[in-house]
Amino acid sequence: MTFRIQNTWPYLTQEALDHLAENGCQISYRRWAGLSEDEICREIRGLDAVIAGGEQYTRRVFESADRLKIVARVGAGFDHVDVTAATECGVWVTNTPGANSPAVAEFTIAVILSLLRNIHGMAQDMKRGLWQRFCGRELGEMTLGIVGAGSIGRKVIKRAKGFGTRILANDIAPDYGFAAEWQFKYVPLEELMAHSDVVSLHVPLDESTKGFIDARRLRLMKKRAYLVNTSRAPVVDRVALLELLQSGKIAGAALDVHDPVPCAPDDPLVLLDNVLATPWSAFNTEASIARMSITAAREVIAVLQGQVPRYPVNKVAGPGHT
Repeated sequence: MTFRIQNTWPYLTQEALDHLAENGCQISYRRWAGLSEDEICREIRGLDAVIAGGEQYTRRVFESADRLKIVARVGAGFDHVDVTAATECGVWVTNTPGANSPAVAEFTIAVILSLLRNIHGMAQDMKRGLWQRFCGRELGEMTLGIVGAGSIGRKVIKRAKGFGTRILANDIAPDYGFAAEWQFKYVPLEELMAHSDVVSLHVPLDESTKGFIDARRLRLMKKRAYLVNTSRAPVVDRVALLELLQSGKIAGAALDVHDPVPCAPDDPLVLLDNVLATPWSAFNTEASIARMSITAAREVIAVLQGQVPRYPVNKVAGPGHT
């Protein structure tokens, strides 16, 4: 039996493609980002599985699917998927937790260092013929606040500890054994915002986190503090962040995530001199892409062969729901 698989993620590796093909899958690629709901509803008919990027999977999309058994999200987030509708329509939703954690953690440390030493600014100055030094600050002298000490947050903590950094963390499920091992402290979010020199966000986007870094919490930050967001753009009140950055009430920010994607070329947040903006690239390393690709491919094959996937976001009536 041949299964029809749609890949909408542009980075899928040859290893993953070979694994799908060896297990009876006919794979086509089209990027669905930017397609309307009507277009996705048409595209999804006749498919057994989708290896999904960041496009929206609404209830209407799932109700339009006539053969669909799995949406395999590449990456940890699944905020673009109506999981309740998927479950009711008998479609597995999976993700690839932890696969991109090392890449995002390393990227986080990199942008923090660039903010503290203005590496990006000095490099641009040199290209313009300007010899202008910047007196920076050392990460080892800082207090780093980690909001969300899950897979990525923990890896940031481990890496930051190598610099001798003091760590504060906030998480809905504190792991006090891990905190004791790595010598950091869990504190309320308000305390973290007020006492950290750098605040780094590593939370999923859901109803509890949307906009929870609001104006009140942002105003608790030190004037010389930095905000780093490699999680999801909507967890931060954009209007409040822009005002605080423009007024110099916080020192700066590193923003890898944006809404919409891509962001507008004249996005006022991106254009600020005290913002280090990057195009949602924290995950983007060869090793990370390889891990995410093969994990998603294996999830697809497991479901198509009537097995329970390894990383399910939901649970449907039967293992493969055929």
